[in-house]
Amino acid sequence: MNGHSHFAILAIVTSLAWNSSEASAEVFEKELAVDEQVVISNEDLPKGWVVASDPELVKFGNRWWMFFNSIQLDFEKGLPIHVLAANLPPGVPLSAAPGKWTVLPNPVISPGPKGSWDDRTIETTKYVFGYDATLKKYVGRLYYVGWPVQKNGQKHYQIGFAEWSDERRQWVKHSDPIATGTEKWEKINGSSFIGDQSVYYEAGPGRGGADGVWHMWYQAVSKPKDGGVSIVHLTSKDGVSWANKKRLTHKVPFTNQFVKTGPFSLDVFVKNGRYYFAGFLYNQQDLRKQGLWITESRTPDGSAAGDFTNWHPLIFENNGVKWHDSGLESSKCHATGLFAPTLREENGQVWMFYHGYHRTGEVKDPCKDKSKNSGVIGRALVKDFAKIAK
Repeated sequence: MNGHSHFAILAIVTSLAWNSSEASAEVFEKELAVDEQVVISNEDLPKGWVVASDPELVKFGNRWWMFFNSIQLDFEKGLPIHVLAANLPPGVPLSAAPGKWTVLPNPVISPGPKGSWDDRTIETTKYVFGYDATLKKYVGRLYYVGWPVQKNGQKHYQIGFAEWSDERRQWVKHSDPIATGTEKWEKINGSSFIGDQSVYYEAGPGRGGADGVWHMWYQAVSKPKDGGVSIVHLTSKDGVSWANKKRLTHKVPFTNQFVKTGPFSLDVFVKNGRYYFAGFLYNQQDLRKQGLWITESRTPDGSAAGDFTNWHPLIFENNGVKWHDSGLESSKCHATGLFAPTLREENGQVWMFYHGYHRTGEVKDPCKDKSKNSGVIGRALVKDFAKIAK
């Protein structure tokens, strides 16, 4: 779910009104991510496209690719959201100057035909290469959140995927969604409200790592009386049929009545057999601590003692960087701020790509009028990553 979707989530939790007189002067910890730079902005997009958000980084051979969301300026279709792609020249590392990225002119995945489950929006892609035990072969897939044209303002978020076809040289959509909100705590007004998924293939005992386990995590949203916001974990043998759904119950540093777990806008980065959960944490009591955070777990579902215990700030959204800090008023409702981190390791360094929403002009009510908001994709270096595992 992109920045627009997060605004819907905040509508659920903003009864936790922030009062500036209650804000603490304490800084929890210094940011671990340094040297923030804009990688892709509106000026880098093809003509007729605006906003860059939700980056996913994938290395194919010796070349880095980025998949990200952008809005097509087609008002008749309701400003649909597609997936665009950018790449670096072959052999160029992630540490390269932002200007090395080239955005391709055409979308790689687009909303489906009228009446389909994803005919309005395709967003928050995550790439996985894994062994499908049903097809008995390895596959490369981009998992995404889709939703149809709204009816009476009602969204219906589901998760599907597109699979790379060597024969057709393109991403081919799986026909149906593979994850839908089925529990009361995954729905709003009866409609599925899940997304911001992260997917990982854990190698198995078979040849080349075959017969492993697919893991998926997503956030589920419901009304406060039904549980508010949750993180969910599922497993699969083929990446298509999912089971063992578990609602995680760990606590975050800044809990309140309706937001007890997290992080959201999630990325799960696996390193040395440990799971690092990076994403957005609300802190309506002290907005200076609100932003992208990271925690570590020895298990994919937080079931071991000590999992989700130590939390570290990656970037505070109100740190003075203008492309995600537009002031506390719009940060309170998360109409501006930070979203969608993706962590990648290269040459011993861990890089984070993410996006920020900011206001480009004055509006009367920043939480209701988002017409002057724009999104860009940034990059930062996660310094002293080893500190997180302590």
